Amino acid sequence: MAKNLKKFVNPKFTRTADLGLLSRLFERHRDALDGLDLGIFRDAASQEAARSAVQDFFAGPEDQYPEGLVADLHRIAELGNAAGLDLILQQAARLGTRLNSEASGAEPEAHQDPKHVALRVFLDHPDVFNAASDMMALMARTSLAEFVGRDEGVEAVTHDSAKGEFETAAAAMFEQDLRSNHCRAGWYDDADELVLVIEHGSPITTTDVLHKDKKRVISFRAAEHAVLSYNSATGLLKIGGVAKARRADLAELFADKILSKPGFFAGDDAQNLYTLDPVQRTGFGFAFNHDFDPGIHRVQITEVQVDRVGADPKTGETRTFYSYVARDGRDNALMRLGEMMRGTRLGSDWRINHIAFRVHFATGGKSAKKVIVKLKPPAHAMFKRQQFEGRIMTLLRRNGLLNDRDAFQAAVAAE
Repeated sequence: MAKNLKKFVNPKFTRTADLGLLSRLFERHRDALDGLDLGIFRDAASQEAARSAVQDFFAGPEDQYPEGLVADLHRIAELGNAAGLDLILQQAARLGTRLNSEASGAEPEAHQDPKHVALRVFLDHPDVFNAASDMMALMARTSLAEFVGRDEGVEAVTHDSAKGEFETAAAAMFEQDLRSNHCRAGWYDDADELVLVIEHGSPITTTDVLHKDKKRVISFRAAEHAVLSYNSATGLLKIGGVAKARRADLAELFADKILSKPGFFAGDDAQNLYTLDPVQRTGFGFAFNHDFDPGIHRVQITEVQVDRVGADPKTGETRTFYSYVARDGRDNALMRLGEMMRGTRLGSDWRINHIAFRVHFATGGKSAKKVIVKLKPPAHAMFKRQQFEGRIMTLLRRNGLLNDRDAFQAAVAAE
């Protein structure tokens, strides 16, 4: 059994969980259930026996669990903690749902435990539960592929028909990759962006498990999440949680079904978003200018990679021969690299592959909020985007690390 699931269904939980809720959870999988008689829940006089039976069931091998029950338990366990409780309460407030506890007994406060709340909301308020689960998946994404559309100001069409067509097409894509045809998309407005969190299946996992010195083979399919966010003002689409080979396909589905503009993200400059040319030109003495934002205390360059490039003698194509990586968590990794490569200049033979830097944001307290950003042109800026994304993008723009889209298009037109 997965570690987080074993922790979730521990004896403390089974001794205090509302039996009515547990009965309803098992009832969802009655036809595939083996090893537990649901009739025991209907006898009010045998509550202790029911709890013992549930505890024995969860103590047994996972191959006795219906696949659907395993999926349900993993989803509930994911939100059955303090962070999950915060997300549940936030989404309940957003949706105008009041979460009342109907549990009774000698320990009513036990039913305010995050595990119990997650179980109740899963059964009674699936819209709140799904939204909270989506937000957790969204917060977990730091590496996003970005596509810029052919035009700015193209609005998304989010009526039910367009949403249904998108989900159907996405489900077919995932099924083609042997991930099942399950696809549920949560649609959210976040300031200037439309955000989608797409729940889909993972490839089947088959593994050996041991129970009382006996080996069994179990197979299961976990749920995974893809994340999309689209800004109509800039025409920028961000995608995370999808295999690299499928990112452009999912972008095309969004362009076709939601924007009604097939090929919108298929331009030559669609992923030509970031540049390290200012660092390359300045050399090892490059430093970020952040004077325009008084809330940024400091920007530290913590990692840099440079590649030694040249023409392949056989093919004539440019290739990387070897690389140097410098890291410095206290000062400036770029300057440190310059000390290591004293007498060397960045230029056509030495190209910067990526840099990572730490931005210190003032919070009004004693310590600053630190955000790590990894910039790898032309398409990747990797960082936690929930709180300071706008200010980090401004930092990149003001330091010349964002490609000028209009200039690029003008150059293409001139050619």
